[in-house]
Amino acid sequence: MARTVKEIMNPIEEYDRIDVDAPLSDALAILKRNHEKIKAGDPGRFHKTLLVTDASKKIVGKFSIYDLTRGLVPESAKVPEISRAFYAMLSSRALEVADEVGEFQEHFKWLHNTFLELVKQEANKKVKDIMSPFHAVLKEDDKMNQAIYTLFKEGVRQQLVARDDKIVGVVNLMCVFRELLETIGPETGVA
Repeated sequence: MARTVKEIMNPIEEYDRIDVDAPLSDALAILKRNHEKIKAGDPGRFHKTLLVTDASKKIVGKFSIYDLTRGLVPESAKVPEISRAFYAMLSSRALEVADEVGEFQEHFKWLHNTFLELVKQEANKKVKDIMSPFHAVLKEDDKMNQAIYTLFKEGVRQQLVARDDKIVGVVNLMCVFRELLETIGPETGVA
């Protein structure tokens, strides 16, 4: 019998939540607490992802270690890079090229800062500035293959699971990995 998402998902109650308007430091404090519990071998289930809620307590996004790291990159550096072809086109106009190169260098000036300077520079952000939107795509009665396909198709590491219109769980890559080990392990001699 094919396993369902309900059988492999992490229940939504296991996840800490944080308000969309909370400062970055609040999210970091929760992630640090969970990390320390995981390191200490605490028998509870702790996650490296927080669920972000709006004023009505509806889940609107997620805040993960990846989001945190991505949030350290200044907005000016997130501007798409200008192609070499564009610069080649400008090469006939030396002054314009000099201006463009100066702007380009400004976008990446932060790479020469220390890590501490970077963190201080970006510390004023709020959770909503760097969270990832999160939409329920999976239903708890979907099959395991649907979960794998959705994670792949959406290009995400985790996906919300819904029962009717209520969020009831999260399927992430670790859920899939656990199931893989339980299913294929005995078949392949992996102990």
